[in-house]
Formats: sequence, C-alpha cells, structure tokens
Amino acid sequence: MNNFQLSENFNLREFQCKCGCETVKASSELVAKLQQLRDTVGKPLVITSGYRCPEHNKKVGGVSDSYHTKGMAADVACPTGYTVGEFAKLCQDIGFTGVGAYPDKFFVHVDVRPGNPVRFQ
Repeated sequence: MNNFQLSENFNLREFQCKCGCETVKASSELVAKLQQLRDTVGKPLVITSGYRCPEHNKKVGGVSDSYHTKGMAADVACPTGYTVGEFAKLCQDIGFTGVGAYPDKFFVHVDVRPGNPVRFQ
C-alpha cells in the first residue's frame, strides 16, 4: 500500500515511520524540494528518517514539536562526493527552510517549516 509514487524518484514508503507502525505523512512541499535536490545531485538520495509517530520521535530523542511528526522533515544521508557541510549548503540553496548538518552521523536534516530559513547544528 505504501509503495505509492510521490514524485519521479520518491515513494511513500521512504517516508514511513521506522518504528513498524507503518504510519506515514509527507508534505507535498517537502517531497517537491527533495526531488529538486535529487535532480541537482544527480544520484539517488537515502532518507534515513521521514515521518515519525510521536512515540518513535520520543524514543529517538526528537524534540516534542519536531517537524518529523508533521510530515514536514526528513533526514537525508550525505551522498558520495559531498561533505556534510557542502550538502547542507546545497539544501539551503534549494530552499529548505530548516537545515541541520550532522557531520558525525553523515546526514543532513531538512524541513519545510514556515517562516525564515534556519540553519542549526
């Protein structure tokens, strides 16, 4: 059921909560920006965390008002050929309004929060 194609390169299953509850939410703006990012990078992107149900978000140490719980955020593994800093900058250039670089874990958090762009970590 969650194999529904959301864009050329992303399907609903990729955004599904990792706890096993199979709940999924993904905003169309998030998917569109991820597709634009994928097109710019020119290679597949791996979403390591998309939607998180409130229980899973708490278990992994997410903040209580996490954009993951709203289907407005994703953590993306840094693709080969980019440093985490370079990839985070590209995400900012694409127009994600929330960008967090995690060099120690080799991923970048992106979200489509309302308001002015924010970069953290």
